[in-house]
Amino acid sequence: MKNKNIILAIFLVFSLASCGSDKETPSVAPQKNTAVKLRVTDNSQSLEKTLKTLMLASYGKISPPIMTLEATNNPSYSNTNTQEQGIDEADRLKNDANTLYVASSKKSSIRVFSIIQKTKEAVLSNEVAIDNKDSRLISGLYLYENQLLALSGSHNIYWDQWFNINYWSDRATQLDLFNRDKEKLIKNNSLKIDGELINSRKIGSNLYLVTRHTPSLKGLIQEPKNKEQVAKNRQLINAATLSDFLPNYRLNGKDKGDVISPSNCFKTEYDLKNQQVSLINIVKIDLHNSTKKPVSRCFIGSTETVYVSNKSIYLATTQYQYTNNNNLAVYNTSISTDIHKFSLANSIDYKGSVNIEGHLGWLQDSKSFRMGEFQDKLRVITYTGNHSKTTPSPAKLFILEEDQDSNTGKKLKILATLPNAKQPKALGKLNEQIYAVRFLGDRAYLVTFKTTDPLYLLDLSNPKEPRVSGELEMKGYSDYIHPISKNLILGIGKDALPNKKGEAWYQGVKLTLIDVSNPASPYTRTQTIIGKRGTNTAVSYTHHAFTSLMQPNGDLRIALPISVHENIPASENDTIQTQHQWRYDALYHYNINTVTGELGRQKTIKAPDLSTKDHHSINWSSDRSAIIGDHIYYLHGDAIQSKQW
Repeated sequence: MKNKNIILAIFLVFSLASCGSDKETPSVAPQKNTAVKLRVTDNSQSLEKTLKTLMLASYGKISPPIMTLEATNNPSYSNTNTQEQGIDEADRLKNDANTLYVASSKKSSIRVFSIIQKTKEAVLSNEVAIDNKDSRLISGLYLYENQLLALSGSHNIYWDQWFNINYWSDRATQLDLFNRDKEKLIKNNSLKIDGELINSRKIGSNLYLVTRHTPSLKGLIQEPKNKEQVAKNRQLINAATLSDFLPNYRLNGKDKGDVISPSNCFKTEYDLKNQQVSLINIVKIDLHNSTKKPVSRCFIGSTETVYVSNKSIYLATTQYQYTNNNNLAVYNTSISTDIHKFSLANSIDYKGSVNIEGHLGWLQDSKSFRMGEFQDKLRVITYTGNHSKTTPSPAKLFILEEDQDSNTGKKLKILATLPNAKQPKALGKLNEQIYAVRFLGDRAYLVTFKTTDPLYLLDLSNPKEPRVSGELEMKGYSDYIHPISKNLILGIGKDALPNKKGEAWYQGVKLTLIDVSNPASPYTRTQTIIGKRGTNTAVSYTHHAFTSLMQPNGDLRIALPISVHENIPASENDTIQTQHQWRYDALYHYNINTVTGELGRQKTIKAPDLSTKDHHSINWSSDRSAIIGDHIYYLHGDAIQSKQW
């Protein structure tokens, strides 16, 4: 690998839709590191005027051709791997000690697998269809007490459509709630909210949804081609009321009106000509009373990622149009990112905003990991280059906090950055990219890569003076970092071999246990490499594919699905560039001694033998697993295999 285009193409095939134009339509970005803020709309007339202005700007002119560019609550079974402890995330597999619930990958239904107590085998005992008029797959499940929650509404962000407002019109997020009675699912309530689901989180009995709603009107011509169509659009927009633009919600099929009110909606202070006609909604649903009208806040603009701590929710988006280069998303080097903070204490209260230089990366699942809150301060690592050109310091750390003394309204201020005058050393070498970030307490771990994997350990114990405390270079890279114990972290990524041109070619999947007991001198305890070039793990695309469960003796059991490529027998003509053949999909699982760092591999669970053609019909990146007692369960496609650990 790398030739950076090669590795990015492999990564982005699962996170970007294909693009069809090299053109860009840049918006005017705000000045970097400014205290951008939201202000509440004064009244209904003000909000209506703003929305009409944006609607007219979008539909009131002739349109050019569109160019498409963990911790567990019960030690007997594992839960979904999440970024922050105590904050649940939706996924296609949820389980308790006796039942596994699976969102089908083929149709809008929930498959219920009951565990036979005698054999511990998972047997399909029920399948419940979701009444979804949009015929969309279920995007994720939650469990809460005796309830199962099913979310429908894709949160896959297609960057070639991100700035195409028509793509976001007439979309909705549906929440179906069921009471659980063993293998039975009894329908309770169904809630539907206008707007595409960006992401969700569950904290205790509260479910938080972040959606994006693009207003539309009946009869509106999405792409007016002449003056007559423009005139018709302008007449429709000017005649509309505020309610026509706001997202509605429906309970059990009955219209309940607008989900937001003007007093709960904000707008930025940017010039309207640089904004999209789009409403970002934060919706809070009380799972103890799901028939109650949700609490909500909104702002006019767009948001591409969500980070949630126990106290706050942060919404972030770049302030520049993505461009297309050989089907890769390219950022301009002058790109900046807005971050908006809302408190989750009682209601959803706006706390402040800031604009910082750089962006949060190319991979959707990794964006939220670029942020982490600790002791009321948000730490963010951004990247200031694109995939073909960068600055000597491609990564930059920002530490942000609320500006309590601000006389100009609520805002976030930059408390510290890294590199800085006292700590000028770059986070990453020339032309390297960021592959993994993990904030854990008062430390951060950062992986950059071009030919080797520099792992940087950042000391954030003094938030006013962050510093690099240690560095470790290895072959290959990690694109996911998982805490194993106080002194051990696990890196999951790829092995890589350098060539004479100063580049590197990725090889098999690599697991590396790193001892960080001495932050100034981290070192590798254990590593293992699986498969040859072409081998992938779903963990590289979503952290939900990683499963772990701590044992009473202190060992940690882990599991991860891997799609293995290798030639059997190996050819003498193989080179580091050889793309090996797919052989099988499997669940690899290990015992980790959290004291010695010993990595003990268990017998691999292989998916049923398939032809190469049939293999491509199953999305291996959606493979999942669960550990229940002394058995492990492997979800491949819509089927589950079980095996004693």
